[in-house]
Amino acid sequence: MLFDTLPARTAALHEALAAEGMPIAEELVRDALPGRAMAEALQQLDPTPQDFTRHDLVLLRAQRLYAGIIAHGVPLVPEGLAALRDAVAAGHRVVLRSDSERRHVEPLLALSGLDTQVSLLRCADDPPRGAGSSFDRSWQHIDERLNRLGVASAQRQVHDLTARPPLPAVDP
Repeated sequence: MLFDTLPARTAALHEALAAEGMPIAEELVRDALPGRAMAEALQQLDPTPQDFTRHDLVLLRAQRLYAGIIAHGVPLVPEGLAALRDAVAAGHRVVLRSDSERRHVEPLLALSGLDTQVSLLRCADDPPRGAGSSFDRSWQHIDERLNRLGVASAQRQVHDLTARPPLPAVDP
């Protein structure tokens, strides 16, 4: 983890759910987010929506709230920063996968001076469409891209710092 966005993502989605009349405990929202885009977390929290427009409104509100929260800063994780800088210093290409959207990640990288140190950036809004989670699809895409670049599996080191707890059951 390079930036600790989980508290901001949790607060934004939790507040958006409440504003749309879908009060879900903050702990459940927080547990649904790691390794997932907000849309996937919402689908996990409300798997059989009665109104799909309501989901769209929750996501739009959550994205606006999230943008407002991170505009005031997001904590940089020292261990993640050190790992990234060590990898770059050792001559490695750095691939960064994020649960946040590209429009939020790129400015954080630029403000931190890290944008030139990342070779490939995969964000929550980038994964190819298809079955499975955005987390899994992101890594599949990264794997395919590295294969096309001729980077053998034996030459790769993966530091996946996303804590993905099992998703709790949610009562409708």
